[in-house]
Amino acid sequence: MHTEANLFSREISAFYDSYFKSEKLATSYIELILIVEEAGDVTQKEIADKLSLAPSTITRFINKLEKRGFVSKKMDGRMARVILTKKGAQQAPKLREKYQQAETDLQDLLGDKFVDTTRQLLVHGSEIMIRP
Repeated sequence: MHTEANLFSREISAFYDSYFKSEKLATSYIELILIVEEAGDVTQKEIADKLSLAPSTITRFINKLEKRGFVSKKMDGRMARVILTKKGAQQAPKLREKYQQAETDLQDLLGDKFVDTTRQLLVHGSEIMIRP
């Protein structure tokens, strides 16, 4: 089961990544940009929680996206908040459209019943594993 779950996860990631080859960014970076677009500004911890990734991973993502000109950090007291740059704000709608197209294409490929069942299993499994 473990091997199949890992393989499926890698295949889904590769499927989404194929939509963002021209941006030379993995889907996780795109998801980060879309979270910031939706929130307006957001803390690194909030991004980490939404993506279920370690804060250190989010720091690396933000640093890369800063170098590429998509996001910047602004200080709010002692806390850094992440915001989109002008370039990030201009690119976000196109990235969201591509992301939504990937979702639609994946659902078409796998079928509605498979996608709905898989989503329910993932939510259920996550809830069980998160419980103390």
